[in-house]
Amino acid sequence: MAEFIGTHIHTLDDKGRVSVPAQFRRMLTGEDLYLNRELDNCLVLYQAEKWEQIRAGFEEKLSRSNRQHRRFLRWVGAKLRPVTVDSQGRIAIPSDMQDAAGITGEVMFLGQFDRIELWDPEKYEAYMRTEEESFEDIAETLDIDL
Repeated sequence: MAEFIGTHIHTLDDKGRVSVPAQFRRMLTGEDLYLNRELDNCLVLYQAEKWEQIRAGFEEKLSRSNRQHRRFLRWVGAKLRPVTVDSQGRIAIPSDMQDAAGITGEVMFLGQFDRIELWDPEKYEAYMRTEEESFEDIAETLDIDL
């Protein structure tokens, strides 16, 4: 599976299309990608293989007899959109998803290792400024070597 890292900013056109950064596009395998809303008011782009892992996790950990689980599954299923990279290297972001993430002109592609987050650059900067803990504060609480 590809590892997506780094940030890239591209402009959304008037039809809601945006070029996928070449660095990421080269790593995308197949045409099946999935776009969904993510936590923290951004969007997330998954390759089919990653989405299948997530979906399998839902089947393993969630029960349709649980009201909250059903609600969560409905939310995810209703928002999930299959997307493809067109011949010019672009994906289309539906207008409701643009609205949900506050994306209006520029799109920041943020590599998150096994997925790609899509943010409005200003909203991302505001989000990062509002978090009370710093990178160092969080790193100190984790049991990992950097």
